[in-house]
Amino acid sequence: MKKIALTLVFAAFCFLAAFSQDEGFRFGFHASPSFTWMANNSDNKAVEADGANFAFKFGAIGENYFRENYAIKFGINMSFNQGGGLLFNSIPDSTNVALFNDSQPETLSNGVTKAKFNYQYIEIPFGLKMRTNEMGSMRYFAEIPLITLGINVAARAKLDDGNSFRVGKDTGIFQLSWGLGGGAEYAISESTSITAGLFFQSGIINTYFGKTNLDSIDDTKTIVNGIDIRIGVLF
Repeated sequence: MKKIALTLVFAAFCFLAAFSQDEGFRFGFHASPSFTWMANNSDNKAVEADGANFAFKFGAIGENYFRENYAIKFGINMSFNQGGGLLFNSIPDSTNVALFNDSQPETLSNGVTKAKFNYQYIEIPFGLKMRTNEMGSMRYFAEIPLITLGINVAARAKLDDGNSFRVGKDTGIFQLSWGLGGGAEYAISESTSITAGLFFQSGIINTYFGKTNLDSIDDTKTIVNGIDIRIGVLF
């Protein structure tokens, strides 16, 4: 799966670069330190968020301007260490439960248990970018809406007893998220700009499929949220 992922990323870079000379098209790269956490919609805090991950993204950006200050934005990212911690408060002390029944059916938990999730995604973002007119060397921009399709290429979990293992069979292959962001561009030449911005992203699709036979876990939805500090260059 990782070889396929790297091939897709390389092909996307080549595709974007091929259009970088077209009028109205801008091409670039970004690196994004991120903070991500998980949220669960269970009642009475049967499952709740417990800790965040320090994550990282890098990728290629394409911007196709259909008017001077309005563009369709798309690209491709590699995203590492997405996820966070979940605290399972509803497991009875007298019951042994496999939190990852398809991936690790022999790994059992009882009582309050914490699991730390770590996901790697290929992300394909798509959205609308709006920017101001140039003020000196600066422009300011907003991106809303920003829709991102994620492809899960690796998933691991670590329990509070230190046991760590792959959990791909108990997590979704795809993730869909919505987001928004804003920032500034600083022109260092006629065709090149340095960009920086802050972005928020929130998952839509359930990312953990419990099969514990406990309704307080199995009937809930878990998503991944994140904040990216994005630094990049556009040509």
